[in-house]
Amino acid sequence: MTLKDYLKVFRHRWPVIVACALSAAAIMWLVTPAQTATAQKASSYTATATLLVGTSADSTAQMGRIALYLTTGEIPRRAAAKLGYTGDPAMLASGLTVTPDFNAAALTVAATAPDGQRAAAVANAFADETVAFFKQSRPGTGNATVTILQRATPIPNVTGGGFVVPPGRAFRTALAAMLGLLAGLALALVLDRLDSRLRTREEIAAALRLPIIAEVPRLNRSQRSSPSIGVAEQPLSPYSDSYRAARTALAHTASQHAGASVSSTDVPRGYAAAQGRLILVTSAYPGEGKTTSVANLAASFAETGLRVLVLDADLRSPDTHDLFDVPQGAGLSDYLSRPEDASLEALIRPTSIPDVRIITAGTRLSHPASLASRMGGLLSETRGLADIVLIDTAPLLAASDVFDLLPLVDTVLMVVRNGRITEVAGRRVSELLGRFNVPVSGVLIVGVRTERSTYGYGRGYGYGYGVSKQKRGRSIGGAQGARAKRPAHDVDSKSDPDSRQTRRTSSSSL
Repeated sequence: MTLKDYLKVFRHRWPVIVACALSAAAIMWLVTPAQTATAQKASSYTATATLLVGTSADSTAQMGRIALYLTTGEIPRRAAAKLGYTGDPAMLASGLTVTPDFNAAALTVAATAPDGQRAAAVANAFADETVAFFKQSRPGTGNATVTILQRATPIPNVTGGGFVVPPGRAFRTALAAMLGLLAGLALALVLDRLDSRLRTREEIAAALRLPIIAEVPRLNRSQRSSPSIGVAEQPLSPYSDSYRAARTALAHTASQHAGASVSSTDVPRGYAAAQGRLILVTSAYPGEGKTTSVANLAASFAETGLRVLVLDADLRSPDTHDLFDVPQGAGLSDYLSRPEDASLEALIRPTSIPDVRIITAGTRLSHPASLASRMGGLLSETRGLADIVLIDTAPLLAASDVFDLLPLVDTVLMVVRNGRITEVAGRRVSELLGRFNVPVSGVLIVGVRTERSTYGYGRGYGYGYGVSKQKRGRSIGGAQGARAKRPAHDVDSKSDPDSRQTRRTSSSSL
């Protein structure tokens, strides 16, 4: 991985990194007072006084005798009296450590106590009483003289060794946050390694072996909670422009499969050549934005003057009618169940978007898969009812219903939500589409973060959701007003060949 790859991982997993750092800091902040108090109670201090010995006798033997005097006899009794110690002086002296330095003719007297001041007082008391004791001429002392070279000061004893962390809460919290940050970075790399979901257009294109025809920017939370047809409601937004880009790619693909010669600079002619084309829209799993994409593509095709028919063939989870605000009622399942008693044209309903009509899924059935095999005649009939037929189907890997439809359509559009599909699922989709040998226009990626979009949304793009309501109202009203000037077409007139020829001529002149 390059540095850029690491930065991408950290940017994507930043909540994990921040959570680790904050959790470590919070835990340390909460437990620091208790740990500090415990450390102070359990710690001990050592105080050391240094005595310089001067004698005319053998220094080695004399220093040994002085060390003995320090821990037994008169000196411990004097030190105990000076300290106000009421216990056995021998017990007080047992806490001393006397170390002779024969080369320097010095003795070190070390006292250990839980309290630093107490340790210093004991060491200094024994040193003072030793000096006073040897100032008096006593038999057996060899005229030794003892002076205090250094008085005792307490030094804390640290058990366990290693790096000592100062007890301050702020320092400990900052150190814990840094360690938590490092742990978060490591955890982010581990999670990225374990995560097989596809998050970039390169990964999606490689797994599905299909071109990317457009990327739909990710909506904010409030917009995602209430799905709508953005092409109709926000025509100037980057969100709508991405569906127009997908529309262009689909129109060219459908025209080429129909045998038309399409010029890259003459898009409307490509649309007219795509008259009566069947476009199947599917996804790998539910919840990837398939139905919303169908509705927005229908609105974008209608902007060019084409007649669009939306066919809700997802009989297991039909909700296309909700986006168009059309009641469910009788629909596709009713027609397929009793084709001899139903009229397909009678099931077509208008929507709030001009030139867009819909056939709903119809009555819920317990075994919708049994109807898929009867779709051939219905799809052939819909070719004469609209210029573009958009078919919303069940997810490819969630139900087998769509397999019966693949050989019947002109092209397929795969909708993939960024970060939802896995590499294994992508390869499975590629295998299934290749098995049926159906033309696939490409992949429409939805939910792309703006900084990853190839269109530069969010980087100085001049249009977007920030457009004023007044301007947006003029744009929508103007477009609908222009369409309102055209004569209304009923179902029979739209199925008439002369009428369709007139529409093709009109589209080509755009």
